[in-house]
Amino acid sequence: MKSVSLEEMAVLLKKMDNYRIIYHIRPDGDCIGSAYALALSLQSIGKKCKVTGEYPVPDAHISMTSKILSDDIDGPVNIAIDSGSPDRLGIFQNEHYTFCIDHHLDNSVIADYKYIEGDAGACSEIILKLIKLMGVTVTKEIADLLYMALVTDTMCFRTYDTTQQSFLTAAELAGCGADIAGIGRKNMFVKSKQRMALEELLKNSFHFSCDDQILTGIITLNDLKTADIKDSELEGINSFVDQVEGVKIGVTIRELPDGNTRCSMRTSDNISANEICQLLGGGGHYHAAACILEMSVYEARVVIEQVCERYLKKQG
Repeated sequence: MKSVSLEEMAVLLKKMDNYRIIYHIRPDGDCIGSAYALALSLQSIGKKCKVTGEYPVPDAHISMTSKILSDDIDGPVNIAIDSGSPDRLGIFQNEHYTFCIDHHLDNSVIADYKYIEGDAGACSEIILKLIKLMGVTVTKEIADLLYMALVTDTMCFRTYDTTQQSFLTAAELAGCGADIAGIGRKNMFVKSKQRMALEELLKNSFHFSCDDQILTGIITLNDLKTADIKDSELEGINSFVDQVEGVKIGVTIRELPDGNTRCSMRTSDNISANEICQLLGGGGHYHAAACILEMSVYEARVVIEQVCERYLKKQG
């Protein structure tokens, strides 16, 4: 396993011909947009490419990916995109990876060549730089995919890891013809009735602790059924707990079909969500991280609140 520069990654990708790009489980806009933009870019310079993952492309993004052709490939070279750990690759986690491109801290995916930019606001910021180094012409189709990835992962430039590079990336994609207004409105403003119903259920489950510094909310499988909403339509829901003034740690606790619980954490100021989630076997970004707990959502709430409270007290 070797960490390489982005320039070295570009050279290596141009040397091979058959690629399979694999995105993470419960895919979001960044992994989908980044994966398909890279696929189009590789195809444009004569490579064969296929994009896949354990989960299908979410309905919100399928209009942007459905027309992208997938090549028939024998013995493909695997590329892990936007996946911080092997388990995030789902049924593909035991595959051999030649390349890993990511923006998560403490990336643990095993690959022959890795490029990790932990302070990037979105993986799409990396992909834009990479494909330019490869000599790819950024078409409107590629620009739309990368902008969708960027605007969803930075929550429309509101996350703590939004940087100057994020805005420069957006400006460059706008110059390449990306539908800035349409993509932003569709992904960050307009909500379905089902999504609004689920947000109401989540709000009703709120529980404050530690002098209102910690907020937890629960989403059960029954909540999804009640709201008549698919799991794939929940992108961005984890930041709902981050909107309450005064909250330092917000956690969305979701019941999974396998009986486990996914805890998605958002933090503010100098509080590291990554450090807290690492205590529970997870990880991620400084202000946004997650972990999987093998217990019910209600048991997970107790554990999460206790761990977060100890962390805050240790900080003083």
